This record gives sequence, structure tokens and C-alpha cells, in this order.
Amino acid sequence: MEMVNKRFMELVRRQMNSECPIVKPRETNYSNSELTQILERDENGKPKLDLTSLEGTGVRVPTQEEYDILMQVYELGDWKRSSGNLSTHHNYWNEHKEETCVRAEGEYAYGRKDFFISRGRNIISTQKFYEIQKRTLEDIKERNKWFEKVKLNRRSKG
Repeated sequence: MEMVNKRFMELVRRQMNSECPIVKPRETNYSNSELTQILERDENGKPKLDLTSLEGTGVRVPTQEEYDILMQVYELGDWKRSSGNLSTHHNYWNEHKEETCVRAEGEYAYGRKDFFISRGRNIISTQKFYEIQKRTLEDIKERNKWFEKVKLNRRSKG
């Protein structure tokens, strides 16, 4: 996950220029620094997200970048694997690559798109997932800064 933030920023720039309606920043009356200050955080300063579990739904993550961002969103929503590990603990995208889907429920699992379809699950894009969660890329980008700070702190200590 070394390049997550650079990839994330490239993805945000590309999507901010696209016609996809969920990537357009919503009109606000506060600046980005004010947004950072009003984010709800846990006792360690980690931003929190309230995510709605989507029973019977898988999120398709056809790129490593989309997977990385979704796993960060899941971690901020305190969604974990059944083993109890945080979503960013291991990179499962390499197992199924472009065919990877991740369950959109509080305790998540991953697998091939065909597996999800054979189980009768709906498959949605990451953009649709963020839209359902009422999250803009601006919001996600602001929350992602926490991961960059943690990464920088680890480097300075190690």
C-alpha cells in the first residue's frame, strides 16, 4: 500500500474531471480546513464514517486503486473481516485482480465476481457504493489524509 495516496490523488483528479455525478464536490459553506476540523474522530484521531450495510451486495473493484480506497473507507467505517482484521491489514486484490468483489456488509468478505453472482448478490461499482453511502470523493479524500499521516509517522519512527 506504499503508493496508495499518490494513486488515490491521481484517481481523484481523473474522477473530478469526469461526468460521473457523485464525484462532483457538493456545495458547502466551509473550507477544506474547516471540513477537516468537523470530521468525527475516534480517540486516536482517526476519522469515522457511518456506513450502511448493503445486504446481498458486492462492490466490484476492478483496479488496485479502487480496492485500496474502498478498504480505507471500510476501515474508517470500522468494517472488518470475520477474522477481526482491519480491511487494510492485507491486500486481497492480487488474488482475483480485475474480477475482485468485496461484500458491502459490516463484516466483509471478498471473492471473484462470478462467486458473488452465483450466490445471487447484486454487484455495484465503487462509485455507486459511495453514492448510496452519501459520500463524495471530496469527503473521502479529506478522510484519506489520516492514512497518509499514519504512514509518515511510521516512516519517521522506523
